[in-house]
Amino acid sequence: MTWLLTALLVGIPLAGWMSAFVFRAHSEWVWMRPKKACIVCELPRSPMDLVPVLGDLKILYRCRSCKSFVAWQYPLLECVIVLLVVFHAWRYATGIWIPDIATDLTWWYAARDVIFSLFLLVVFVYDFKYELILDKYTIPAMVVALICNIGLGQSGYELSFTMLILFLFFFLQYVFSKGRIMGAGDVRMGLVIGAMLGFTHGIGAVLLAYMLGAVVGIILLLTRRFSFRDEVPFGTFLSVATFILLVWGDTLLALLV
Repeated sequence: MTWLLTALLVGIPLAGWMSAFVFRAHSEWVWMRPKKACIVCELPRSPMDLVPVLGDLKILYRCRSCKSFVAWQYPLLECVIVLLVVFHAWRYATGIWIPDIATDLTWWYAARDVIFSLFLLVVFVYDFKYELILDKYTIPAMVVALICNIGLGQSGYELSFTMLILFLFFFLQYVFSKGRIMGAGDVRMGLVIGAMLGFTHGIGAVLLAYMLGAVVGIILLLTRRFSFRDEVPFGTFLSVATFILLVWGDTLLALLV
């Protein structure tokens, strides 16, 4: 169970840092000061309160100084981050749902998948909450994805070609719809998906994102929680679809062939 201990030691500190990175970026808080002060009163929080998940539970979701509620999104997102790290560690420790790779690269691929998943989670949460996909997320994600995949032996030409194809695909939709169907952030997500997944899985992720968006849109229309004039943040579907293809891409393609 060494993998579990390692995953927890990595995941718990990451959870505290990443949750502040997501939620405080929109209010222009300096993200290198994660959770060190209450957003409402700006007074410092004690070191024990900064422990991810447990710190928020310990103070019963209230700031000690001004008694304002600590957003429930913090502990929820922190739990998801820890579970993601544990999930990928479990995959590569057990050999379940992993690509056909050399044994000596196993944990490098695990680290890559953790990094990719965290980027996708940030995009999902931020786009869902604020309906924005920021350059500060997509550009580093694209660069890191290229470095990781090329470093692990994947073809830089294939990755670059896929990025170009997906960029043009989303860009043309953005231009012809004048931003109504597709936002500029979604165009940049095409570059990220291409850099992360390559051609086959990248195309599959885009198709799956449209399918998920259609299903959710129909459900919202039928339940009258949504009208044709409303906008659904498409980056959330792109993030989910990319994660699914990252983990289960080979399995899904095997079922289709």
